[in-house]
Amino acid sequence: MSGHLLDPAWLSRLERMQVLSRRMASGTQAGKRRSRQTGSSLEFADYRAYAPGDDLRQLDWNAYGRSGKLFVKKFLDEQELHVTLYIDCSTSMAYGEPSKLERAVQLAAALGYISLCHLDYVSVYAFDQEIVASLRNLQGKNKAAQLFQFLSSLTAGRAGDLEKALRAPGAVHGKPGISLILSDFLFDAGYEAGIAYLQATRQDVTLVQLLSPEEREPVYQGELRLIDSETRQGKEISVTRGLIDEYRKAVRDYQAELAQFAYRRGMAVLDVQTQMPLEDVVFRVFRQAGMIR
Repeated sequence: MSGHLLDPAWLSRLERMQVLSRRMASGTQAGKRRSRQTGSSLEFADYRAYAPGDDLRQLDWNAYGRSGKLFVKKFLDEQELHVTLYIDCSTSMAYGEPSKLERAVQLAAALGYISLCHLDYVSVYAFDQEIVASLRNLQGKNKAAQLFQFLSSLTAGRAGDLEKALRAPGAVHGKPGISLILSDFLFDAGYEAGIAYLQATRQDVTLVQLLSPEEREPVYQGELRLIDSETRQGKEISVTRGLIDEYRKAVRDYQAELAQFAYRRGMAVLDVQTQMPLEDVVFRVFRQAGMIR
């Protein structure tokens, strides 16, 4: 992938945001969210740009004297949040323009950057049938370049198997936290068992489903031979209006099943259209869904 993963002009906006856990209430569960009050520990961790509402007592006036800009000192405390991003790199994710994988990587970059700016621990796992690449336990805004470089290197590979990948050794770090799966969830072996396994490891799980416009509203017509991108199996079909209507219903039903599965297990699921401007997804869809604030 070439160019910037994120518009550099967005970074200051992202720094003022925060990835939210819907389940982990402060003071009631292990692995609870770090307090927004800085200075609860004497161990200095990092700086970030001042934003309205920040504690003025944490301003670094020496830094202001050197740069003319306001920075807030941040300190480590005991309430650390682990944010884990699982990116589907199976063959089907290469489909579309922009591809589903490209959008997934950009969204992971935004969520990861927000988390690093708030001193959360960030881990990223790329998977198809197994974990094909990982970057673990980053912390601090100074790790953003390492995160972006890793994400830029990801490419689509083989057919996907979510459960097999998540059950691989080291695929789950074991500490309570937030886990986000960015995928089309089009797995021959299904998705239920893998997601249930991840949730059982004390993760607050959010599902982000990415589908291309062509997958939602195909424009094919006539006599065609369709080839599955992952199994390479082909099928001769005659595309009629009735068949397209059946296909649309099948897509809606599949998405409804995913949403119902997530609802029963207390998870959030977001439907992301890959053609939607990235800025809209990050600053509107994610915020409206309560993923970030």
